Amino acid sequence: MISFHEARNKILEGIKLLPSEKCRLEDLLGRVLAQDVTASFDIPPKDNSAMDGFAVIASDVAGASEQRPVTLQVIEDVPAGRVAAKSLKPGQAIRIMTGAQMPEGADAVVPVELTSKGIQNIEVRILKGVKQGANVRRQGEDVTTGQLLIAKGTRLRPQEVGLIASLGLTEVMVFKQPLVGIISSGNEVAAPGQPLKPGQIYDANRFSIGGQVKEAGALVRDYGIIADDLAKIKETLNQAARECDVIITSGGVSVGDYDLMKQALSELGQMNFWQVKQKPGKPLAYGHINGKPVVGLPGNPVSSMVVCDQYVRPLLLAMQGAANMFRVQVTAHSNQGIRKQAGRTEFLRAKVKWQDGAYQAVLTGPQGSGILTSMVQAEGLMILPEECEGVKVGDMVEVELF
Repeated sequence: MISFHEARNKILEGIKLLPSEKCRLEDLLGRVLAQDVTASFDIPPKDNSAMDGFAVIASDVAGASEQRPVTLQVIEDVPAGRVAAKSLKPGQAIRIMTGAQMPEGADAVVPVELTSKGIQNIEVRILKGVKQGANVRRQGEDVTTGQLLIAKGTRLRPQEVGLIASLGLTEVMVFKQPLVGIISSGNEVAAPGQPLKPGQIYDANRFSIGGQVKEAGALVRDYGIIADDLAKIKETLNQAARECDVIITSGGVSVGDYDLMKQALSELGQMNFWQVKQKPGKPLAYGHINGKPVVGLPGNPVSSMVVCDQYVRPLLLAMQGAANMFRVQVTAHSNQGIRKQAGRTEFLRAKVKWQDGAYQAVLTGPQGSGILTSMVQAEGLMILPEECEGVKVGDMVEVELF
């Protein structure tokens, strides 16, 4: 039996990076960049107005006030998307909208609320002076030509997709998404929507695991539920190894007479390890069939989700070239005492809140590996290391946030 860190290192050390491909702008969300994205032009490309108002020469309005307004001649209107045809001279102003390029000769913008109308709308009265550069967005203020904006290995969020669009790009290079085959096993599980036979339960694992796989940016191929039949299990594993990049099974990896998934994996390919010093998820099998990683998860729904989160998620992100494979971890005060034996890593479902200048963590309630509601209620996993011998109220603990 090996430790949690040994097990995760063994899974990650042999990962093969998937090839890259072009991806359209509208499909980029959640993908991992296979290239650096740099700016080919300044943003903004020219100085522009940050306000609706009047472009002016700052020295013309330096002494303006409500008691002594400065009157300027309005020579042009410039809406956003147009460029002024005229250059500004002393004593003149140009009406300008937010985002419009600054006219030649202007060096400041007076907001419209600091003005009043003059004669027949061809004059404007400035009620308060502004300094040079006031309410002007400078060329290159956001981005300068040649600047590295998004590094290779970044998993793209909506804000990065928007930034790529602002550069005028319609596609960029990303790493391919792993195709993951998911298999449930056991005579005791039935597909949702089917009548339950005596002793059966509905299969939650394919759907929770499938959701975790998709959340990690991968694609899912569902192979359904395989009965406790060694030949059928081996046939399905062989098919999945031909068609997929990764195979995930749930159930059949413990020590019972009907736990056949582990046996099938051993006979078809290579078993790298089985059983990890952790709770939940001790019966974790990892190996390869035709060079494809196979992760045999426990059958209990909480165990399978925790193991998937801690092992499969970083595995899939590593295959996609992600620079950051792990969740954000925070240090929190435990609001309760927790009993624990040294010798195994424990993953406890926890609620987390920020209070009195620190994170506070409390367990969701009973932590049995069949209590799926403990995952629903959790904001993260409290991780108690192998050497920990229990937690007292107020002790500091590490929590990985979902």
